[in-house]
Amino acid sequence: MDIATTLAEGRIKQNIDRVRESIGSNTAQLTLLMHMVLRGTDREQQMASWVLSEVCDDRPELAKSWTGQMLSLLDEPLHQGTHRNIIRSFQFMELPQRHHGMITDKMMAILADPYQPIASRAYAITVAMRMVQLYPELATEMKLLIAEVLRVDPDPAVRSRAIKARKKLERFRS
Repeated sequence: MDIATTLAEGRIKQNIDRVRESIGSNTAQLTLLMHMVLRGTDREQQMASWVLSEVCDDRPELAKSWTGQMLSLLDEPLHQGTHRNIIRSFQFMELPQRHHGMITDKMMAILADPYQPIASRAYAITVAMRMVQLYPELATEMKLLIAEVLRVDPDPAVRSRAIKARKKLERFRS
């Protein structure tokens, strides 16, 4: 399957699903997709990152080796859909230990910024909580951050995840 051609046919879920299914566990196809995410046009990056998030949902281990490059994209001035899909991918992926510090920093920075898109902030809560599960010493900082998120963000998606995170954080000792 020609991934670029299929994605160029339009932003419809059927095209995303066709590409996701064609990738399966094929690392060569994933490499082609990742080149679109990393170096494609804005439109290609948006579409390819959407597929990537679906692939990571199905096969969390598949994109593990791309974590560092995906993290670096969060520092680039890309379309918010590309950022959102990368953060969504991190919810599902196996995250290499060597990147945990950078992942934690980036997710907490996204949470702390009320001007970040709503979906990015919601996904960042989930990813940051994964890091807190691994590093309980982050619980106090995360509690403070979640309290601030609940204070300033009225959006239901962010509030829902923040409330769930706060309940999980109550289990950690301060």
